[in-house]
Amino acid sequence: MLKSIKMMCLYITVLLLLVACSKEEKNEAHSATKEITYLEQTYTIPADPQKILFLNAFESIEDAVSLGVTPYAASAVGSDDEPFPSFFGDVTKDTIPLLGTSDESLEYVLELAPDLIISTDMEDPKVTKQLEKIAPVIPTSHFGPDWEKNLLMLGQVTNTEAKAETLIATYNQDKKEAVTHLKQFKAQEVLAVRLRGGEMMIYPKDVFLNDVLYSELGLTIPSVVENVAQQTVLTLEGLVSANPDYLFLQFDEYENAMQENVLNELQESEVWKGLKAVKNNHVWINAVDPLVMGGGTLNGRVRILEAAREAIQ
Repeated sequence: MLKSIKMMCLYITVLLLLVACSKEEKNEAHSATKEITYLEQTYTIPADPQKILFLNAFESIEDAVSLGVTPYAASAVGSDDEPFPSFFGDVTKDTIPLLGTSDESLEYVLELAPDLIISTDMEDPKVTKQLEKIAPVIPTSHFGPDWEKNLLMLGQVTNTEAKAETLIATYNQDKKEAVTHLKQFKAQEVLAVRLRGGEMMIYPKDVFLNDVLYSELGLTIPSVVENVAQQTVLTLEGLVSANPDYLFLQFDEYENAMQENVLNELQESEVWKGLKAVKNNHVWINAVDPLVMGGGTLNGRVRILEAAREAIQ
């Protein structure tokens, strides 16, 4: 009897030691950190973050999709009913959508208890300070030409750096082939316009589609874009004066108060019908999904490159 009791006590002691060791290992794994350097700043983050929250870092959400990394939570890109674009596929099916502004989301972010927050360099510094009390924060660049550094940073964060490097190499190879094809169209003017708030908008040469069309693919920058420093209204008269050979037009109902007639009215105008691009059937509407983050992401660059190859023949 005494021997049985001793054996039972020994068994319980060993079991408790095993449980304690297991908990200690889990705690050590959870508290393990690593350092990454991004845009000349060093960040200490979890070695293997499981609950990454993306707050207004729309470029990085798209990068996560490219890497096959499911965001724990992320700012909504679409509507309440469809918070993320369909081209995100199944990657975001389990992602918790953040539907409010940064200020409105702070309490919810605290409740979600992320182990890492990916934000934007456009965030209000006061909000960033609040976020840093919740978890480590990496503010990502919204500047299009930083797309490669953004993708590699997220690859380091999520331990998918090898995949990021492969995707970049593939894009660069495809770009070389596209540049070779497009050399013959250097004399042609290619213009990208976006309908917003019922008006036509053009952008600086390194924003949205432009950075890929002109900097990456080597197409000639139209004079109407050359000196544009910010989002600028393009009047019908200005469009007639530009009269591009090829025209990429982006239109999303959410950016135009759900009024599809804005696009229809433009297409029905005599000014529109008189454009070279229209007469030659060289107008491409939403060849690149308006919800794609333009040249600021790998996905955006791939889609712009594919659209240019298909359209400019």
